Amino acid sequence: MKKTIVILYTKGMYDTVAKDIANYIEKRYKDCDVIAIDEDEYSNLRSSMFVRKTYVFTARNMAWLNRVAVLVREKFLPKKIDKTVKPYESHPKEETPLRNYRQKFHKVDNVFMRFEPEIVLCLSPKAHNKAILAKQRLAMNDVRVYALLTDFSLNKAYINYQSDGYFVQNEVIKQALIANKVDEQKISVCGTLIDEERLVDVPADEAREKIGISNDLPTVTISGGRYGVSYVKDTFATLSAYTDRLNLIVLTGGSSSIEKFVLTYCKAKNYDKNIFVINGNADMNTIYAVSDVMVCSPTTVTMYEIFAKNIPCVLIRSLNNNEKGNHTFLAEEQLAMRGGKDEQLATAVLGFINNNNIKQEYLYNQRKFFDAGAIEGFARTIYKESCEINKAREDAKVAAPAEKTEKKSQEKEKTK
Repeated sequence: MKKTIVILYTKGMYDTVAKDIANYIEKRYKDCDVIAIDEDEYSNLRSSMFVRKTYVFTARNMAWLNRVAVLVREKFLPKKIDKTVKPYESHPKEETPLRNYRQKFHKVDNVFMRFEPEIVLCLSPKAHNKAILAKQRLAMNDVRVYALLTDFSLNKAYINYQSDGYFVQNEVIKQALIANKVDEQKISVCGTLIDEERLVDVPADEAREKIGISNDLPTVTISGGRYGVSYVKDTFATLSAYTDRLNLIVLTGGSSSIEKFVLTYCKAKNYDKNIFVINGNADMNTIYAVSDVMVCSPTTVTMYEIFAKNIPCVLIRSLNNNEKGNHTFLAEEQLAMRGGKDEQLATAVLGFINNNNIKQEYLYNQRKFFDAGAIEGFARTIYKESCEINKAREDAKVAAPAEKTEKKSQEKEKTK
């Protein structure tokens, strides 16, 4: 009997981690289906679109408002949704599991009914809370709903005392959860979850030719343009003064604003010799092959890949409170260097290029921190638990007819 694991994630933020986990488990456990679902597709359409567009707009244009929104969510969301609800009086009719009238605005309930998963992994606070409520409403008590925290610091919006458990990136988050009265027995440190099989090695010469780099200067890559547009522009404005001694690759993250900003600069200076703008979805294996230093925002996937590739990293300013927590952790553990702005940023970047001792110290810390086998242990744990739940369900099905027969015989005896 196949087991089913559902992963609820937020598109554009946790989709890479979700796909890594899904691909890894399905490759190794053929009797297990992993279904990764963008949570926005299973929410009230209008509200999810509004929230999503508001987040993107504030992240790109009003960073201060984005920080306020995240702070408010962290402070009030756990108190608002951390509750137990009564189960439905009866289950929806089996012939119409997807559009029962009571589930019209509870689409996560439909996920539970359609797939009957053993495990539900939630990569965002919203998905976590919705999954817990769906489990309670449908009285699917054997399903295990877990929050998977891939960031380096605690987002308090994840806290829900009805959760079956938490998988967290490091011990610091575990202790923060315990301080917030989460049962220690519910918390597991899973480490850095990344499927390294997608990070193939590209020969440096081949990568340089593909990008168009024809010199031997060190190369600095600026990333983080998907949302932190203003910070990427500021970073480029600072480092563009050093293109006489280094190459600059700017990843736009699909932002036309960044592309226009860089091209306008090149036109005004009549100089684009060592400046390379890459639009859309870059081939990151090629980018990593040529990068001597990465300059980026402290987002989960980017940092995981940098650790796997063991590349010196300088952090640009953080967008909101979650990223600030990541920034602080990475800097204090000396896994990446604080970049700040202007002279401080340039000093950090040039420090990695010119001082091999500093570079090797940070690279050593990365190698010590990064556990390439973390995803293997995590997948084994999840799969083992799904097997136990699946077996219990099968045993219950076998036992049910026998119990029914015994009950009938007892009733016959009573009538006699």
